[in-house]
Amino acid sequence: MTLDLPAVTAALTTVTPLPDGDLAALAAAVRAQADRQAIADLGVLYARAVDDHDVDSVVAMYTADGVFERRGVAAAGPAEIRAAYVASFDTYRTMLHTPHPGVVRLHGDGTASGWSHGHAELATRSTLVLASFRYEDDYRCEGGRWLFARRSITFMYAVPADEMATSFGSVERMRWPRTAPQAADYPESSPTWDSYRD
Repeated sequence: MTLDLPAVTAALTTVTPLPDGDLAALAAAVRAQADRQAIADLGVLYARAVDDHDVDSVVAMYTADGVFERRGVAAAGPAEIRAAYVASFDTYRTMLHTPHPGVVRLHGDGTASGWSHGHAELATRSTLVLASFRYEDDYRCEGGRWLFARRSITFMYAVPADEMATSFGSVERMRWPRTAPQAADYPESSPTWDSYRD
């Protein structure tokens, strides 16, 4: 996903003063903060549910028409989403996802979008995989509750721990066990990656 980072940065870091005595504007500002906090909490609770292999809680965090996408492969609806997570849980005996702060843009119509990033340690029966990831998210508020309408994950790297030092400087930082090395999803794919050299 291409992000107009200068525009998003300006929009999310500019605080518009509230008009004196405008209670409606104040109420809207408080609601926006509550919405952003609920979405941030959703991301943290998601990480805990994944690490606990709590598939019921994970699936319940998606809308009924929700989509989970991993590196371009989409799972749509509760049954497919459940199957995608069960496959991951069956692969990784122990998982530790550490989400980092993200950004959220509220659209004013009960939807929002945002992105966040994080790190993970994923243990198979024989290997510890270290990963750094980004989530690109679409959210929808249903019945007063914020849910994932779409959650898409891409990776900066995913490598066995003992290969980290030799692989981090390479473009081929996707080294899942028993697979051939592949190019990482980012940052080299970003249109700004080499632009400063122009």
